[in-house]
Amino acid sequence: MATIATTTMQKFARDWENAIVSAEFSGIVGDRAHARSGGYHISREDQPGSNYSVQLAEDKLGDSRWASAVDMSMNAADMALVTGRLLASAKDPADPRLDFTREFYGTTNGRDVTGWDTYYNRPSSSDSSHLWHVHVSFLRKHADNPAAMSAVLSVITGQPAPGGGTPTPQPGYPAWPGREFAYTPGRPQMNGGDVRTWQQRMSARGWSIGVDGWYGPQSASVARQFQAEKGLTVDGIVGPQTWAAAWTAPIT
Repeated sequence: MATIATTTMQKFARDWENAIVSAEFSGIVGDRAHARSGGYHISREDQPGSNYSVQLAEDKLGDSRWASAVDMSMNAADMALVTGRLLASAKDPADPRLDFTREFYGTTNGRDVTGWDTYYNRPSSSDSSHLWHVHVSFLRKHADNPAAMSAVLSVITGQPAPGGGTPTPQPGYPAWPGREFAYTPGRPQMNGGDVRTWQQRMSARGWSIGVDGWYGPQSASVARQFQAEKGLTVDGIVGPQTWAAAWTAPIT
C-alpha cells in the first residue's frame, strides 16, 4: 500500500508556487497525522476506514494510490487574495473551473477559516492550520488530469472565467508602484506620491507615521514593526508583499 503524488499534480503545485510571490509548497502526500485521519492527502487504498474522501463516484475512479490534494503556504495578503478568488469562482454558477475539485480551505481575513465544499456547493469548515495555508482537494478521478489543474490554476492566478463569466477578484488596493521603498542612513531619502500613498494607508491603520511623501527612518521603522506583526520578512523595505499587506492584512 502507498500514497503517491502524480506528476501532473506536482506540476500544478510548482506552477502555483511560481505564480504567487509568497507561495511555499507545503505538501501533496499527507504525513502521519493525515494518515490517521484520512482525506484527500491520502490515497484511496491507504484510507483508515470509510472516509468521506472515497465515497463519491468520482472518488472511486483513478489510480487507487493517488493523493488528490495540495497545500500551499502564503503570507497574509496572498492567503486573502487566493482564498477570495477561489470563493468567488465557487459561488459563480457561470464559472465551471472548480467542478474538478471537492473542496478548498483558506482565510480571507487572517482570523477565520473560509471553506467551501465545491461538490455540494455549500460552506465547509476545517481547522486553524488553514489560516496559514490554502488547501485544495481534487476529485480523485482528476488527480492526473492536466486540464483540471490548468482550470484551477487559472482561478488561483486571477484569470477571468471562460465564456464571459464573472472575473475573479483582483487586488482591491492600489497597484504596487514598481519600486521598493528603502531607507539607508547617509543616503538621500526616497520620496514621491507613492510613498505618501503608503504612509496614508499606514496612518489609517493606526500607525504613528508622518505623511509627507519621504521614506525616512520613521517610515522604515513602521515598516519593520508592521512586517514583524504580519509574519513578513522584516527588512524595513516596502516591496510588493508589504505594500499589499498594508491593504489586505487584518488590522490588529
